[in-house]
Amino acid sequence: MNWDRRKKPSLTAPAAVSAELPKDYLKLVETTLLTALDPGLKEIQKIHPEARFNANGALYGDEVLLAITLSHGGTNLVATTVYASADVNPALPKPTIEETLSACLDAIGSIFDFYLDLKNSDRISQILHHSLSALEEAPFEWTAVSHEIEDQIPVWVRMDKLNPLLEDLTERWLRENDPEYLTRSKADVIEKESEEFLEERLEAIKKAQSGSGGGLSGGGSGPITH
Repeated sequence: MNWDRRKKPSLTAPAAVSAELPKDYLKLVETTLLTALDPGLKEIQKIHPEARFNANGALYGDEVLLAITLSHGGTNLVATTVYASADVNPALPKPTIEETLSACLDAIGSIFDFYLDLKNSDRISQILHHSLSALEEAPFEWTAVSHEIEDQIPVWVRMDKLNPLLEDLTERWLRENDPEYLTRSKADVIEKESEEFLEERLEAIKKAQSGSGGGLSGGGSGPITH
């Protein structure tokens, strides 16, 4: 699946080939959340009996991404997904991939715990609502999780109302039924990366001309005014 990553690849730093997180691990994640958040999930199941947690994610060369979706059932489009992202460096012995994933899971669990609080019916109603605007205090953009312990692994979180399961099914159907889908998808990726590369170069040129880019002259003629 094509995830909306926190660390955007570019032509100067192309994306490493991703590997989907193992199914056995994802099942363990779903079981862990089910156990930890069972009371709140039961409140959702009063309205949507088939509601459940679905885990997905991928490992890149420089980032691990974990996504947990609280879906309202296989035939219900409404869902709430929380994403967690953390840096990884294979050259370093610590933190391990397992420790990094554990930190991501803790971050996601704390967000769902906030919205599935039995003492706050308004938050549960926000989860039940189909609109993203219903989610108050939600991190709609990648947001760093604050840590009380200095050595904790830095994690970023984001939240939306998308349903990755439905997107995955749609992509699978297109792959099987649209002969031009793969070619079109590759072209879209190349075009997007090219646009990002040009934007980066233009920004670098502007900084150099304004004297803020540390150019050869060590200064500049002031900001661009045209």
